[in-house]
Amino acid sequence: MAQFTMGSFARWSSSMRQSVASQTRGYASKSAIPSFSQTSSPELDQLLYRFRQDRFIPSGLPNQQRRNMFKEKHRQRLEDEPITVAISETEDFTLRPMTINELPTKKDAYEVLRLIAANNEWKALVPFLSGLYMSNLRLSANRLAQIVRKASDAGKLSIIFECIRQGTRTGFHLRDLTVVQRLFYDIHILAQNADFKGPAAIKALNMAKQAVDLMDQDAATQTSLAKAANPKHQPFVIGTLLELSAARAINEFGGKDQANEVLSYARKLVASWPLFQEQSKVAAEVSSASERAQEVIAVYNGLRLSLSIHGLALDKALHDSVTACLAEAKSELEKLVDSVEPSRVQESVRSILKA
Repeated sequence: MAQFTMGSFARWSSSMRQSVASQTRGYASKSAIPSFSQTSSPELDQLLYRFRQDRFIPSGLPNQQRRNMFKEKHRQRLEDEPITVAISETEDFTLRPMTINELPTKKDAYEVLRLIAANNEWKALVPFLSGLYMSNLRLSANRLAQIVRKASDAGKLSIIFECIRQGTRTGFHLRDLTVVQRLFYDIHILAQNADFKGPAAIKALNMAKQAVDLMDQDAATQTSLAKAANPKHQPFVIGTLLELSAARAINEFGGKDQANEVLSYARKLVASWPLFQEQSKVAAEVSSASERAQEVIAVYNGLRLSLSIHGLALDKALHDSVTACLAEAKSELEKLVDSVEPSRVQESVRSILKA
């Protein structure tokens, strides 16, 4: 019996090594396992190391190797004769017995995200989100919106755009309105903090346009979402583009609409007004005053600024529509500002209403 057992073990070991040898090159060439450079926080480094060793690498292994780590029947064999596999051209990994309960949890992931923001180590965000996505640990839209807010507070919105550009790896897409609303509000704030002038305002406009381009490149957004739910057709998205393009026309071109961008966005916003009105009714039931104010502020300011653009008055129908929409948006914003608890949102709205 012992002879049979040893023979079985030898055949298993030989089979494992042949499997590893045949899989290593193909796996390494397609490896998506993220790596992390050292940060300023030992606690963050330790957590990133744990995620990589205990979750990301096992998730990136071929199915057979992963089963050998997590199947109880293989535990003793791996303990008696550990198997080392190449996970890249320069790195090996030793398969070891593991259980699902040992894996870092979503709660642990939240702590990593907190430490990334607290220590301003945003360079770790893209690889960390990539690791979470490949290991099927998905973040909610509210959590992604929170990441956008914290990155914006740190002046790191560019990192968010990198996450979106690498959406197939990070799982960060502009599909959920919660995420899009947060991003466009922070783009608006970037410009408002600069009084809608200078490099910051231009940067904000370029970011808004880039965000819409990324939506257009996302085939899933285009095919799976109805127009009313498609982010690029949202009044607050169009309103932000109108606001920033009108500010640029006023500050750089003396109010001239050089490429007819402002009038184009104004027409699109007017066309989307039934959706704006519907959202205004629904918002009272499902949204906080602060959330709705973040949507309305750029719409109002975009309409307000567009009235200063040369050429708008020549299109009487458009001018009348913009004026009517502006009155509605202002009325809603004035009601919202009294309902918003004292905060930066309230300060932002009051500032715009006084302009």
